[in-house]
Amino acid sequence: MPGRRLTGMNRTRRLRLVLCTLLCFVLCSCQTVLPANEKAQVEELLRAPKLSGDYGALQTALNDWLGESAQLKYPIQGELLSPFVLQDLDGDGQQDAAVLYTTAQTANVCVAILQRDDAGSWQVRQSVEGLAETVENVSLAQLQDTDSCQLVVGYTAAQNDHYLAVYSYQKGTLSTILEQQYEQYLVENITGGSSQDLILMSTQEDGSVQIELLTADREGSFRQVAVNGLSADKFSGCASVAAGAGADGRHYLVLDGWTGISGNNLASVLLCYDETSQQMVPATRISSQRLYNASLRNVPTLVSRDLDGDGIVEIPTQPDEAGLLNLSQSRRMDFIVWMDYTSSHPEKSFGLLDEETNCYIELPAEWEGNLKLTDSEEFDGAVELRTVDEDQLVLTVRLARTSANSTGWTRLGVVASRQVQARMGPDVLLSDTNYRLSKALYLLN
Repeated sequence: MPGRRLTGMNRTRRLRLVLCTLLCFVLCSCQTVLPANEKAQVEELLRAPKLSGDYGALQTALNDWLGESAQLKYPIQGELLSPFVLQDLDGDGQQDAAVLYTTAQTANVCVAILQRDDAGSWQVRQSVEGLAETVENVSLAQLQDTDSCQLVVGYTAAQNDHYLAVYSYQKGTLSTILEQQYEQYLVENITGGSSQDLILMSTQEDGSVQIELLTADREGSFRQVAVNGLSADKFSGCASVAAGAGADGRHYLVLDGWTGISGNNLASVLLCYDETSQQMVPATRISSQRLYNASLRNVPTLVSRDLDGDGIVEIPTQPDEAGLLNLSQSRRMDFIVWMDYTSSHPEKSFGLLDEETNCYIELPAEWEGNLKLTDSEEFDGAVELRTVDEDQLVLTVRLARTSANSTGWTRLGVVASRQVQARMGPDVLLSDTNYRLSKALYLLN
């Protein structure tokens, strides 16, 4: 019989069949010839990562107790950014552990408390469900007049609502001693007692901002000590809150509120705790209206803070008389004066703010009021400080690559992977012998 002719389509089909057969053979061969040790390494890489040390032991103990693998929940901001908190929570001298996690069966974050048994192994004692699915921040506080320590957890819900929970672990029992909605909170000793206080901020229906000062007794119950706030006719919200001591030894709160037509400006309110009335009252050295006018500023990130680490919160101001600006439109810099309005001598620091890098360079106080800031003609991208009366060059500031030659310049620090360098003018003499240019840079993060 004459043989059949193979058409182009049949050739293609047969070729595909042969290739598929060869591919299957190769894949099967690869699987069979893979050494046992290499196969084990691949399987190890595919497993979820295991933590080492106490963290690994805590994770294992929690998973064993749950009967499934917990998903650890990390706080998104704050000083404690771990799902594990190791601390003596009940004051018995032994370290406890709190773990933040979720499982396939829980919608919200849970908090588990673990302790070591007699053999030194971690064991889960109790777990409670939290208030939302995201942990915003975690902190430790001593809110009770005991040796115990409380766990303060801020939660964020899907609608961007914020909830605060305070947990106390006493005599083997984990209790939730406070659950409350909030916008910002602060843990500080405001009343001057032996324990810390809790300050909560929230916006009311009329637009005002309410500040609650809460203290806890030995049994863990919170009582409202004082209520104050930011009036809705001046402020549209609270940008930040800070607490510290005053020059007079009293305890103060500084609130920075959103204000202005655009709502992007800031102004400050200064409150102190009055032991007689047990209320937060306005500071006495400056009236509320004068402070509002003096602290009004147009930099939304410029909030009050303890700038120099002395325990006193300084309020930033932008007085027009501090210096003149003659810069290109692309540069956002300004003269700033930091004030302590609890002192009879309120001015604490004078300097230059760079909004782009969010850093502050402290300048000699004797230069205040006699400076103008201009673009440098000698160095590309640099700025110069000159005296207003004589046009004398007193300081040049520039950003340079980290590898740049700094000969003749003082290296102030590194910002956004660039060196901040400065150098004094050739004929500058300072009467302030304590001023150090090398220590003048502050990062306002």
